[in-house]
Amino acid sequence: MYNFISWFLESHFMMRKLCFLILIFVWLNLVNSSVDGCTITKGYAVHMLTSITYDNVMVHCKSKDDDLGVHILNFTTLEYSWTFCENWLESTLYSCHFWRASSIDEQTFQVFNRTMAKTCYQGFHDANTCHWGIKQDGFYLFDNYARVWAKQYDWNHGRKSSQKPINEFALVYP
Repeated sequence: MYNFISWFLESHFMMRKLCFLILIFVWLNLVNSSVDGCTITKGYAVHMLTSITYDNVMVHCKSKDDDLGVHILNFTTLEYSWTFCENWLESTLYSCHFWRASSIDEQTFQVFNRTMAKTCYQGFHDANTCHWGIKQDGFYLFDNYARVWAKQYDWNHGRKSSQKPINEFALVYP
């Protein structure tokens, strides 16, 4: 009987320690979340800003799990943004299709992926935002480390999107 009591007390003590450690882990992740609801993974935002005010720019973004619908950017709505939590495998991917109302210009590319996450990451406690600029001559991504806008894509004039970035650096927006 003594062995059973001894075993029970030891296992009870170990269980209490384990529960305490789990509680500490959960609390630390809640304190460190940067986007509402992101307790264990990093939170990110994608922010788009257009300087094309004379034409409607349609944007349709989606991931494997979320279809964000079509949004119209124009002289009354220059910006569009959303927030999300990166998945456990750090393989979250958002793609957007852009097209202009009065022309055949269009483009489709990834606005967030593992590589861009490194450019957009500003620390676990900060707002990790991918800033995209939409201009007459193409699409620009803001590099949070170099503090510059870098051209990534041209508009496709009625052609299928190439998905190959241009990577011209040190271009200032707007």
